[in-house]
Amino acid sequence: MTEKERSSGVQELIDRRRERGVEEGEEQAEQLLADVRRQAAQMLDEARQEAAETLQHARKEADNIRVAGEEALRLAGRDAILTLREEISERFANQVRRLVSHSLSDEQFVERLILEIAGRAVPKDGKQPLELLLPEEMVPLEQLRRHPEKVKEGTLSHFVLALAGDMMRKGVTFGSTADNSSGITAKMLNDDVEVTLDDKAIAQLLLRHLLPRFRAMMEGMIQ
Repeated sequence: MTEKERSSGVQELIDRRRERGVEEGEEQAEQLLADVRRQAAQMLDEARQEAAETLQHARKEADNIRVAGEEALRLAGRDAILTLREEISERFANQVRRLVSHSLSDEQFVERLILEIAGRAVPKDGKQPLELLLPEEMVPLEQLRRHPEKVKEGTLSHFVLALAGDMMRKGVTFGSTADNSSGITAKMLNDDVEVTLDDKAIAQLLLRHLLPRFRAMMEGMIQ
């Protein structure tokens, strides 16, 4: 084999290896590119899945917040209505107390109250002595006893003075309240029974019947 032929064979071997190397490089490059694309697609799918889960979680949280907000508003509204009802009921009760207190300062009302108590409390047989205690400020009994001639006609004192004689025959006497409180106290002396009808007692009795009806009426007005 000549020198020329040997050189030509070597060159062909080099060329073949070069071509093979290029082909292998291209195959590796394509494989690497395919791997990169596959990984990118996988990462994209994972990112989409994560984004979907995040969005779903965010929507769930938003729903929870909305439901919690609606419940808080409902409870706040309920509490506000309950508070309003209580305030109105208390104002109504205070108004009743003021009206009762005002009525007990009205001499004509006290006259009717005395007659009502005496008519109901005096026993028919007259054997149970009864004492009616009146506010000293409205009926100064000691002054009446000392100076009956000074009593003006048409006053509560005049009414009590005129009533006293007939009441005493029925076993009823009049006295003054120790603390000068408002209202009238009836004392059955033999039985040691004492009933006081002052502004607090009368107001409490009225409110026991009026408040439930007033609250029932509010139920239809304030929902």
